[in-house]
Amino acid sequence: MPARPLLLFALLCACSSASGTTTEDGTGSTGSATAAATGAPTEAASSDDPTGAGGCAAPLAVCGDACVDLAHDPAHCGGCDQPCDPGLACLEGQCSVACGAGSQVCDGACVNVNVDPAHCGECGHACPGGVACVAGACAPDCGATQTLCGEACVDASNDEAHCGGCDTPCPSGQPCVYGQCVGVGLHHLLISGQSLSTGSGSVVVSVEQPFANVSFNTGVRAGGVGLTSFIPLVETWNGGEGETIASGLANLVSQLEQDRGAAHKLLASAHGVGGQPYSALKKGTGPYANGLAQVTAGAALATMSGEAYAVRAVAIVHGESDHLGGNLAYAEDLLAWQSDYEADVQAITGQSLPVPMFLCQMSSWTMYGSSVSRIPGEQLAAARARPDRIFVVGPKYMLPYVDGVHLTGEGSRWLGEYYAKAYRTVLIDGLPWRPLAPRAITREGAVVTVEFDVPAPPLVLDEVLVTNPGNYGFEFTDTSGAPPAIAAVALVGPTTVQLTLAAEPVGGNQRVRYAATGTPGVWGGPTTGARGNLRDSDATVSRHGYGLHNWAVHFDEPVE
Repeated sequence: MPARPLLLFALLCACSSASGTTTEDGTGSTGSATAAATGAPTEAASSDDPTGAGGCAAPLAVCGDACVDLAHDPAHCGGCDQPCDPGLACLEGQCSVACGAGSQVCDGACVNVNVDPAHCGECGHACPGGVACVAGACAPDCGATQTLCGEACVDASNDEAHCGGCDTPCPSGQPCVYGQCVGVGLHHLLISGQSLSTGSGSVVVSVEQPFANVSFNTGVRAGGVGLTSFIPLVETWNGGEGETIASGLANLVSQLEQDRGAAHKLLASAHGVGGQPYSALKKGTGPYANGLAQVTAGAALATMSGEAYAVRAVAIVHGESDHLGGNLAYAEDLLAWQSDYEADVQAITGQSLPVPMFLCQMSSWTMYGSSVSRIPGEQLAAARARPDRIFVVGPKYMLPYVDGVHLTGEGSRWLGEYYAKAYRTVLIDGLPWRPLAPRAITREGAVVTVEFDVPAPPLVLDEVLVTNPGNYGFEFTDTSGAPPAIAAVALVGPTTVQLTLAAEPVGGNQRVRYAATGTPGVWGGPTTGARGNLRDSDATVSRHGYGLHNWAVHFDEPVE
């Protein structure tokens, strides 16, 4: 064959092989045949192809001779010729459930993020247990005293981030109390009542001031004139009166606040008078006027020294004279007493902060020749009528007495520390204070169950600190004339006491009493008088080694 025809034949063979024709083994060597066989999208036709996908506009890719969306095409889901099963959709390159309007896929399932508590508002945003998802937000069912702020229930009365309302934070270091930020530097505590409030017979034991707490220059029993300066708070003896509750209260509050890196400075002043009933101490009397004079002086002196000032509370130690006078309206008197103090103090100082009243129950009526007294129940009733303004600190039967009515110096300081716990809970932490008192009393057959409000569970029956008067201080009564005796008293839970009666009662007006009956003529106190053995497990540390467990209040309550 001539040379020229042979050369042309060789060139034609080379061109055919390079264009992607079938090789001897029958497989495609390069190009679109390979792409079609593997299902992969075709590469760009040339390096300067403006579409970037073999002629398809991004993000489309070529599958065979078509441009497809690999992220959403159910016939080519994630790659060419990778179809989804019937009924499934291609979502972001993966076969998944096809969701209807208002739903989206979360964890492979269709959910409505507007109402789904596991995916509220967006996938993976779960609401807390029992909380509903409403319009794409967790919406807990808030209690009567709570406010919904965002997705959380808050108590705007004591929440420093939502004080008085949502998104109204308190400045740093200011607690939220009664829905107000408390920016006070000098906290005035007024003290009134009869002889127990003035330290009658109580030897002085607080002779140093370890913190910044103060009294007027005239002392704790300040009177109403000559109030010209502040001095460190210590107790003094005037010949018949000594240690009051002031130092025990103020110094324990300061100690507890110091322990958590804060400070609390108290001005304490007493204006009570021994042996006087409410009628001689109420608004319009000389002692009450002395209290208001102390407020006026406290506000003026604080202004002169540049301290923010407010009267924070009135502490009352009272009840004996109204017991002797048979006062049947003592609860109403306590309510009026607190209301009058608050209104008059606010008028003098201009403060909007409330002025709550803290009081202890009378525990010494046996020394007045009585086996029972109405006064402790009236004190408890006043606190229940205004749980936001009147607070029963507790009873006094567990404290040491000097004469069966008045406390020793240690006893007065000890009582002050009990007041300190309630004061701090309400006026610094902004929380409700409830003493150890019955919440519900029910009966089934011969078994009576008493549920208690317990500040620090569990309950304890303590026969070491208080001697057992019989049945740990519990009694059961009815109108039958012969109510069944209590056969057993048992703790059946951290907040529950169970009384087993000798028989099922048949009389009406069934009641449970506790620390309610004593022997006329004997001293009040932990080994005599009306008392009981029920306490909680409060571990608050005293500054002086006293036990600060909360003891059950005196009560006489109906069985429901």
